[in-house]
Amino acid sequence: MGLIKNDVAVMFSGGIDSLLAAVLLLQKYDRVHLITFDKGYLEFGVKNNLPNVERLRAAFGDNRVRHEIIDLKNVVKRIAVKTFFKDRKKYNAETRWCVGCRVGMNTGGLLYALEHDLLGYADGSNREQVPSPENLTGTAENYPSIVNRTKALAAEYAVHFLTPTYEYGSREDRRRRLSELGFDIDFLSFDHSKKISGMMTKEVVKRSQPMCFSGWLIHWKRNLLGRPVEQNEEMTVEYVSRKQAGVVRDVIRDHFADKGLDIEAIVEARKADPLGRFEPSFV
Repeated sequence: MGLIKNDVAVMFSGGIDSLLAAVLLLQKYDRVHLITFDKGYLEFGVKNNLPNVERLRAAFGDNRVRHEIIDLKNVVKRIAVKTFFKDRKKYNAETRWCVGCRVGMNTGGLLYALEHDLLGYADGSNREQVPSPENLTGTAENYPSIVNRTKALAAEYAVHFLTPTYEYGSREDRRRRLSELGFDIDFLSFDHSKKISGMMTKEVVKRSQPMCFSGWLIHWKRNLLGRPVEQNEEMTVEYVSRKQAGVVRDVIRDHFADKGLDIEAIVEARKADPLGRFEPSFV
């Protein structure tokens, strides 16, 4: 482990939000690492975002954009899959699968930032996608309480969790800005219903991000029948808090122990950053 770079990573699917997050981060930091997770479990097209990776490189320079596909199957398995049926009496399927997967991705982003001496990592979360009765396609990881818990956990490891698109206008604003810059826009991002009709058209192959079919199955009532997903913020916070306090910390410890490294020593070294960049007021 070395000096902390003025670099950040972004969890990069290649969709509207992570793509815009990368653009915004490249305007502020020296280098952006695009990390695409291969999560397994009926996820397809993990390389669909490569055209937009190349567009980012063309716009900002090859030396400022790094892309890496990371196998995250074991992390997702430990955090979400192994307890999927065990937790069924306490949490709904959305929480056990989709939120659990998102906790896994955030763990992967945190590991990457620590391992590569980055200032922090980011995602494309945004307030517009907070679940509500009017917002059937909202997802629980966008709750402010969940975002804040993720920031707090990262801060414990002297890593900044950044959310550059959280307050960035509407989806139409984000789509328009990217179109002006010449980036591909995923066809399914135009289909707010997420119904099977959108998956049965020839345009579905025009993907700029992976397709998570397992997540689509988890939301089958919404996708086929238009029924709201039963999401509960309090339940989601409890689930995420329990995962962070237990298995996530174990995953992080084990990851570095397998490399012969002490995570506590790494964190202490980061906290001693001479520029004071891990003070809460920095970002």
